[in-house]
Amino acid sequence: MVSVPVLLYHHINYDNDVLSISPEVFEAQLKYLKQEGYTSIDDEELAQYMMDGKKDWQKAVVITFDDGYLDTWVWAYPLLKKYGFKALLFLVTWNVEEEESLGFNLDDVYSSNIPLEKLAKCEAQFALVDGFRHKQESKLCWSEVRFMDKSGIIKVLPHSKMHQKVYVSDKIIGFNRPKEKLSFFGDVAGDKRYGTLDFDKKSEYAYNQFIPDKDLNDMLHKHVLDNGYLEFFKKENYMKKLTQIVDSYKKENGKIGVFETDNERYLRVLGELKLAKGELETEIRRKTYSFAWPWGAYDNISIKVAQNVGFKYLFTTKIGANVIGGNVLEIKRFRVWKSDLNWFKTRLQMYSSPIVAKIYSYLKK
Repeated sequence: MVSVPVLLYHHINYDNDVLSISPEVFEAQLKYLKQEGYTSIDDEELAQYMMDGKKDWQKAVVITFDDGYLDTWVWAYPLLKKYGFKALLFLVTWNVEEEESLGFNLDDVYSSNIPLEKLAKCEAQFALVDGFRHKQESKLCWSEVRFMDKSGIIKVLPHSKMHQKVYVSDKIIGFNRPKEKLSFFGDVAGDKRYGTLDFDKKSEYAYNQFIPDKDLNDMLHKHVLDNGYLEFFKKENYMKKLTQIVDSYKKENGKIGVFETDNERYLRVLGELKLAKGELETEIRRKTYSFAWPWGAYDNISIKVAQNVGFKYLFTTKIGANVIGGNVLEIKRFRVWKSDLNWFKTRLQMYSSPIVAKIYSYLKK
């Protein structure tokens, strides 16, 4: 019995961060997989192996990409095609541009249509918003999503509608204000106006949401507007004044918000997953049966919702073995984030061995 490694990528570009692998490193990894006789399989082929042991390969991997960035089209798709591999793209549907234009990719370089330097730059850019840097990343268009899915090289599946977080605590950690934003995803659902209450945030799928009172947030935001707006946050005592408003409100009303119930969360997540699945299926014109949890966060409630919506196979960010008899509602993946090819080889061997993968996942808990 073997374990099937499921590789998790985000970016194939030249950004120097843990979510990015350069095109040259990605190509070297594909070359190694080819040389070692690996076959790439999709979500349904993996699930079939895990459920009944059926396979027509000796060594297999599943290659996955999360979110849906332009570099998946520019770099990943042509390189997969070049080496005869296929992959899964778990797409955040909100992140897709509406423009219907297909840009150049590495295939156009291979065919001598354009020089390499004419390819679109897929590295992150930064814009100033209210004086702070906000990270901006190039997105896919629906035309590119449909083209890749139809090709059979990259199978597109849902990864949520919004990929956002919710407030999960009633303990105030501050107030929403102008600040640096270095993540394209992870905005909190709800009121983000300057001056409004800020709390601990976690995945929208795995936690019950804390909903602050709108009247209180209206009062806080109005105070910011009436006292200089952006200039208000330059005052040394700005937090003291906002805290006084909160204390007065809480004294009068006894609370500052409410937690949603398990059933309310169930219905909220149900609506979100239906949107993600329905929107993607409308665009690519086929059914989808697999879903990958944003940040790998889920619980029994969210699993039940996913099954209700029609997902049969759920991909996590947990490490471990994918073997015959394994749970297709908790498919394991490991993130490829190092440029060292020896590291890649070692991880591939590790997650191909049921015993080693199980031991390693236990030690990393």
